[in-house]
Amino acid sequence: MSEVAVRRSVRPVQLDANAVLKQTWSLYKRLFGRSVLLGALVLGAMHLVEALATTRRSQAGLLLALVLSVAGIALLQGGLVEIVRGLHHDGDAETSIGDVLAQSATRLGKLVCVSLLTAFGVAFGLLLFFIPGLVLAVRWALAVPVAMLEDGNARQSLSRSRELVRGNGWGIFKILFAVGVLTALVQVPFTLAAVGAGPFGWWLAATAASALTAPYAAHALTVAYYTLVEPGAPVVLEPGHRWQSIWEDEENEHGDDDHARRAWAEYEARFDELERRQRGED
Repeated sequence: MSEVAVRRSVRPVQLDANAVLKQTWSLYKRLFGRSVLLGALVLGAMHLVEALATTRRSQAGLLLALVLSVAGIALLQGGLVEIVRGLHHDGDAETSIGDVLAQSATRLGKLVCVSLLTAFGVAFGLLLFFIPGLVLAVRWALAVPVAMLEDGNARQSLSRSRELVRGNGWGIFKILFAVGVLTALVQVPFTLAAVGAGPFGWWLAATAASALTAPYAAHALTVAYYTLVEPGAPVVLEPGHRWQSIWEDEENEHGDDDHARRAWAEYEARFDELERRQRGED
């Protein structure tokens, strides 16, 4: 069983979104077999219940499918974080799917609460004026890795994510945007293939698409988490190798990126001011 990291300090780090995405792709390829298998098992079962409920037009079945979707996605996200955590401490760690799911299940309640709080908060923010929803999505982006790797309840996980993201909102936004675009592109052919294919065809296409994309999204946020918490240290160790930094200090000129970063910081400042006014603070 894995140890749980407990980290409360935050060192100033300038997150490089491109470096995070590059490391995520390397990690995705290395963990492809286990990650996709884990996704296929969890999401396949979830989609199967949904397909059966839709075919039989069962209201109870659809409700069960919704509950299983929330729990299943939370379980999967926690498991994908746990797979990376094992290799972060030991390059030869080959944690079994069963152990990964068992470790995730121990924190399932907190993971579900984090997912629900994030979903409701972001949805409400988007309905209000769109930008607040984006700000919350960015600030809470690392809540799942925090919930798996650190102590504290769901609300504390959201606060810790906000603390980690502070000053790097634009970088996290770019990561979320890139992951969202890539996910959509991968899912398009599967969605088209499912048209007219019947319940089984839909189940097969939905499972394949989500099993391929969910691990990449989870790995990207886990890489971002470790990059902010342990700057300079490798996210995962190579088999049989000792730790050596894979992060190189480079000075790059990003005029347009700096402008966007400042704009994002301004949006965050306005959002904070709105929160203080709503609480009646001076």
